Amino acid sequence: MKKLLVALLSVAFIVSCGGRTSVKAPKMQTSADSMSYVMGLNLGRNLIGMDSLLNVDMVCEGLRDAYAGIPKLNDEEARAAYLKYMNYDIYERVQRFETQFLADLRRQDRKFVATHTGLTYKIAEIGDMKNVVRNNRDTIRLRYRALDQAGNIVDTAYYRGDTLRLAVGNMTRGMIEATKLIGKGGHMEAWLPSSLAFGSAGCDSLNVEPNTMLYYELWLIDIERR
Repeated sequence: MKKLLVALLSVAFIVSCGGRTSVKAPKMQTSADSMSYVMGLNLGRNLIGMDSLLNVDMVCEGLRDAYAGIPKLNDEEARAAYLKYMNYDIYERVQRFETQFLADLRRQDRKFVATHTGLTYKIAEIGDMKNVVRNNRDTIRLRYRALDQAGNIVDTAYYRGDTLRLAVGNMTRGMIEATKLIGKGGHMEAWLPSSLAFGSAGCDSLNVEPNTMLYYELWLIDIERR
């Protein structure tokens, strides 16, 4: 997913800055032209790594204004805009990205559905619905694998064939909600928006960055009532 996003946004960056209406290769007549193109590619890729939601048109406008020496914001205004974006607008940006990502996912795979909280899931096997999690004091045994939205492994217990036993209430909000949707023996896939995963705090022990959406594939092996 991340590689596809990088490729698509790199093309968009080149097309927008160059004012082109197609992806036809630019004419590089001198070594300076080639070097300029390489610098543009690297800049685009670095910016995508920093924040894939940046407005490509405004990035290009900033480049042009910097070269022309006519910036639209002075240093103080630029600093204030940067701090506002980084410190105050991040939740709205994350929410917009996650909402769009999950909506696209549901369009691509109609088996995925969303709950009112934003949890997006599909059930491979419903399990025994006469034996389900009733409350957060129940203890469950499950196996799962967890990835971040870029496809990086968050938890490797699945690959070791391990199972985990824990109280339902000790899990994240998203996992609590997900495990209550299937019965004993059930198997499902679930996307947890960051607000249902580890939120703005992230999780240092799992190397999960703040505001990270997570994907889980889980098997509910057993339920012990409390």
